[in-house]
Amino acid sequence: MISCKNNSSEASVAKGDAAVSKPTEAPAYSKFGMKDTDVPYGLKKGDKAPTIEVLINGVKTPLSTLYKDQTVALFFYRGNWCPVCNKHLADFTERARDLTAKGIKLVAVTPEDADGIDKMKEKTGANFTIISDLDGSIQKAFDVDYIVTSNYAKKIEDNLGTSIADNNASGEAVLPVPATYVINRAGEIIYSHFDVNYKNRASVDDILNSVP
Repeated sequence: MISCKNNSSEASVAKGDAAVSKPTEAPAYSKFGMKDTDVPYGLKKGDKAPTIEVLINGVKTPLSTLYKDQTVALFFYRGNWCPVCNKHLADFTERARDLTAKGIKLVAVTPEDADGIDKMKEKTGANFTIISDLDGSIQKAFDVDYIVTSNYAKKIEDNLGTSIADNNASGEAVLPVPATYVINRAGEIIYSHFDVNYKNRASVDDILNSVP
């Protein structure tokens, strides 16, 4: 089951395991580079992981192969140019052993290209799987994608010296909400963290506590 974007004036979305209500007025979303007509809502706890293929080491691989033998914590990040993303991945790198010890495989998905991923690995020491979402299909399947407003794209370029479109493998100014999904071996999402505020992320402890 895949949630779809909608234009309602108010929506209930999942933040972790708790449902929270947040307004969808343009001023609130524009702060994060979203148009009120293009707001993602993400998948929820209890949903099935989408049936899609991902590119790993140049080979198209069903997403299901990642979680068929062990629980997977799949999360999205925006790019190596994002300071919050850098800290988030560095935290995961530092505590990767804790996740491995509990049988959890960590997988990151990003719209940026291979060069951007290499830069992210250099900055954070990330030693887990990072997938470049070449055509945006993974972001769409999890309903986390949105087209960045021109004002926000300019803000990133002016403040961080990065063109979102040029950094992305697709060449388009599209970003994901940095959501996190823990998927069990049955393909069920047992934990979901989704917040349009990119500064709010699921922690390693959140992920560890979500797995029995």
